[in-house]
Amino acid sequence: MTATEWKARLAHGNAFDDADVARSYAHRPPYAPAALAKLLDLTPHKDQLVDLGCGPGKVAADLAPHFAHTLALDPAAAMIAEAKRLHPAANITWLHASAEDAALPDHIDLVTAGTALHWTQHDVLFPKLAARTSLLAVLNIENLPGAPWHDAYRAVMTTWLARIDQVYDPVAFQKKTHAYEAWIDIAGRETFIVPFSQPVEDFIDTLHSSATFSRTRMRTALATAFDRDLHTALTPHANGGTLTFDTATTLVWGAPRRYAQGTET
Repeated sequence: MTATEWKARLAHGNAFDDADVARSYAHRPPYAPAALAKLLDLTPHKDQLVDLGCGPGKVAADLAPHFAHTLALDPAAAMIAEAKRLHPAANITWLHASAEDAALPDHIDLVTAGTALHWTQHDVLFPKLAARTSLLAVLNIENLPGAPWHDAYRAVMTTWLARIDQVYDPVAFQKKTHAYEAWIDIAGRETFIVPFSQPVEDFIDTLHSSATFSRTRMRTALATAFDRDLHTALTPHANGGTLTFDTATTLVWGAPRRYAQGTET
């Protein structure tokens, strides 16, 4: 498969509805435990939790023991299947549905969402949430750029993204993923930094959990070449084959709005 064919495939289908993408999520760094503890402190009444874009259930599984009822939903069937496989005993209702279309409880004590929130239709979702809850918490996790291998990683990513006419720009990506903030009356924001270590192979696997670098879209030849380039660039910076770096979990919380800021009529 050529880079041209890879680029063409990016525009079609839900990349996250893919068993390999769902499996690769396991190697993404975890959310900071202190951020999840903060969520529990922010929620005095713990009857109903709803987790939007739950993926393989990382947030829902950690928070569900503290709530009477938990609904976790995702538009990708593969993600729901992986969540059920990983958390078979969890007291969670798993729902294959988009947040915009799902039948949500009339009253929700806490709604959680991750980076996937930027894939939703904000003008459809947020009025729906505003009618049901006064507390939406959004968690975003990123690797901080201070690691000694970051420049080598950036060089590989820049080269590969250029093959599909994309630019490696973490700042622009962060701006895009925070566009939802216009739809929240933000009550607070806090960042939790946690050191993290993982084998080079697992770090590379996390990239295949993204829409751009899913193995299904790249196909075997391109995915193998991509892995080889990253492995060559990162291994000299690994200690015994393991990378160590800081991750930052940013937690933003507040009340969802019926209208985006500045658009009220």
